Amino acid sequence: MANAPASIREGTRPGDLGAVAALHGVLYTREYGMDATMEAYVAAGLADLWLAWDRDGTHDAGRLWVAELDGEVVGATGLTRGDETPGWYQLRWVLLDPRARGHGLGRALFEAAMAEARARRAAGVYLWTVAGLDAAHHLYKSAGFRLTHSEPARKWGVDAVEQRMELAL
Repeated sequence: MANAPASIREGTRPGDLGAVAALHGVLYTREYGMDATMEAYVAAGLADLWLAWDRDGTHDAGRLWVAELDGEVVGATGLTRGDETPGWYQLRWVLLDPRARGHGLGRALFEAAMAEARARRAAGVYLWTVAGLDAAHHLYKSAGFRLTHSEPARKWGVDAVEQRMELAL
């Protein structure tokens, strides 16, 4: 796949929701031993976003980007309105298939979401993650995110340390 055409686009096409949810299910099971509830959790959040777009007739609720390699969805990220603090947005669904690494797609996905946050004049961006996702944590920290909460949790069929990271803009 080293010479395959790689691209980033908005994730608004039919099939994108399912592709992003499935990618989470497959990769998190294979790499971290998580169960199908991870895929269900992602699918529910994506469905909420799609339904908000339909209900509101706008993309005010947030946006989704997907990375493609040879026409296949191999990564994603999203930015949605935060539920807790007005003006804050949540970075979500950050994932890149290992086969697609080395093309700059992970950074491009992340930058698309952060550019959207700035365009919306967000007060800040937060995300929920779990300890042990070293490449993702490196990306977040290099952008200035800081760890604000950490606690053990039983999620997606595994014992994990759930973490919240924040970046004030």
